[in-house]
Parts: sequence; C-alpha cells; structure tokens
Amino acid sequence: MITPAIIDGPQYYKIGDFVTLAWNYTSLLATPTAVNIVATCTANSQLYTIAANQTVTNATAAVTWDTGAYQQTALGDPLLTEKYTLIIYDAAGEISATARAGYLAPFNQYTFGMYAKGSYVDREQGFICATCSGALGDMERRALGMVIGVSVLTVFSFTWFVSGTGIIW
Repeated sequence: MITPAIIDGPQYYKIGDFVTLAWNYTSLLATPTAVNIVATCTANSQLYTIAANQTVTNATAAVTWDTGAYQQTALGDPLLTEKYTLIIYDAAGEISATARAGYLAPFNQYTFGMYAKGSYVDREQGFICATCSGALGDMERRALGMVIGVSVLTVFSFTWFVSGTGIIW
C-alpha cells in the first residue's frame, strides 16, 4: 500500500467522502491484465465493490471510491460504521486463490474503518455521554462488596485467632 501507508496506523474514513487508495505491484513475473478491488465487512459478511476489472497499466495503481454515491445507491447493503478489509485480486482469478510464485496473490492485509457522521446534539438539550457516568455499574458494586466482605472477615478471623491463642496479652 502506498496511500495510505500501512505504517501510518489505522485509517478512518467518513461515509460520504472520497477514499483514495494507491498500491504498487512488486515481484510479479506475470502481471495481470485487470484486478478487482473490493472491501469486506465481517459485521454483515458483505463485499463492497470499489472497482471491478480495473486495467493494470504499470507497477502502480490507484482508485478513488466515492462512498457518498455508493451509500445513496446501496439500498440493500449500505456501508456500516465498522471495520473493513481491502482486498485486491486478479480479475481472472478467485478472491480466495492461493499464492503462486510470480503471480499476483490476493492482497487482504489492509484494514480501515468507516463511520457515519452523527447529527449535532446540543449539550444542554439531552446530550448523554455513555462512558461519562461516575456511578458504579452492577459488576463494580459486586466486586466492591466482595472486597469489603473479605476484608472484614479477614480482620475478624485474625483477631479471633490471635486473641484465642494468647499471643497478645
């Protein structure tokens, strides 16, 4: 991957923006005539076609995906706020083809995130932060009760043991 570089860390794209992806082909003895570029989302087991049968003209390729146009026409399989995997594979081959020396193996090592822009909510008019509550949850209350209970039991049992054996006068 050239754009975005994999070393830049995970990328997040807003649904509705243009997403530009660029890559290069290295160590190919048999360059494919065309490639398919798709994104897959495991949350809904869906394949999203970015470009089909794109001609390979040189060692570098790029595609720009208009996610806004895609979202408007994708009634049955809209883009989700989720993690996606980019897959680039030879159009003459299969998406699950095994790697062969000198040929283009399906590339599926780049993951990215997509998110939908939420509507603006004024803080004074009902904004609720799901992770801002200072109150203890049910599990935290149980854990705290367990810690206090075991501490009290330890103090009483130790006091009883020490005073019962006559170690302390």
